[in-house]
Amino acid sequence: MPKEKKKRFINALLKDRDIAAISRSSPILIRHLIRHLDLPNIKVIVELGPADGVATKPILKKLPPDARLIALEKNHDFAATLRALQDKRLEVVEDDARRLKKILGARGISTVDAVIASIPFTYLSKSERRELVSSVKNLLKPGGVFIIFHQYSPLMLPYMKKAFRRVGLEFEPLNLFPCFLIIGRD
Repeated sequence: MPKEKKKRFINALLKDRDIAAISRSSPILIRHLIRHLDLPNIKVIVELGPADGVATKPILKKLPPDARLIALEKNHDFAATLRALQDKRLEVVEDDARRLKKILGARGISTVDAVIASIPFTYLSKSERRELVSSVKNLLKPGGVFIIFHQYSPLMLPYMKKAFRRVGLEFEPLNLFPCFLIIGRD
């Protein structure tokens, strides 16, 4: 990781108690995430907790020119970094993932192809976790996917299993620190 990006991430981590990741997602983890996304056919994708864009940038490289990526990021510094990408397909919303349905509704979006999330679910109550997974499931088009990644425990697995018919769990040891991906599809 380039020194400046690492320093920026650590500074944000020290200033914002809502950031739970110790480091950025590794390139290997991002490749595993992306292989579960049908990026050439996605029209709308939502990213919850994109941080400084470690997954956002590679997704934008493969996303069609007419697609949209809505990035919900609570941290002001990370949101500013994302806005600096200046990609017309990217809309950065400085807000909380728990307001997902209202945020998308205000933009006239009622369905999406995919949602990816790297937020600290441990900071949410059980009911907030259930509500967020339910909101995502209700937003997904048929064939859509919800991927929770860069999670240090499989905490969200039971929530995903209650909401989705098909749920996959992958472990990525080559990340600092090793983590899980949870993939939900109907």
